[in-house]
Amino acid sequence: MASLVLSLATTVGLTTWMAGNAGPVLASSGGGVVGASATTAPAPVTVVPPVQTTVQAQQGLVPEVTPTAPTTTATATNTVVNGDAFRNRFGSVQVQATFSPDGSLADVTVLQAPSGDRRSAQISNVAIPRLNNEALTAQSAHVDTISGATYTSRGYESSLQSAIDIARANAITNIG
Repeated sequence: MASLVLSLATTVGLTTWMAGNAGPVLASSGGGVVGASATTAPAPVTVVPPVQTTVQAQQGLVPEVTPTAPTTTATATNTVVNGDAFRNRFGSVQVQATFSPDGSLADVTVLQAPSGDRRSAQISNVAIPRLNNEALTAQSAHVDTISGATYTSRGYESSLQSAIDIARANAITNIG
């Protein structure tokens, strides 16, 4: 299996290089590695098996989409990973984590947040910047629940943890 992946990675990488492409930015549905920014010659593309995330039953969160086999580009720059989307009674929460070449969490972007009504949008607008700051400071998905934004906080934590799990499975990071 490893030789097949290495062979596939070499073949796809050479094909991309020969085409003169600056490097692919690949997307996958659900959670997964969506790509890495490239400033030099493209790196090989590796296809990896899906990562199943664990959701704590007491949080009442259910992933919307089962992760598919993510694709990744390995370069000496940042790598972007989409976490799974988690639905709650007010809407869905999904984050995108950016990892530095050293594996540290460089940025978190919220792709989806509850905003179906004015109150949900207001809560999300207050909670998300605080959650982002806390996650970057902690270098972890273990963030404190924000009072008044419990569902958003839990969804954020679960989505970020799924992105970290995917990154760990792809040897992008070793943070937990």
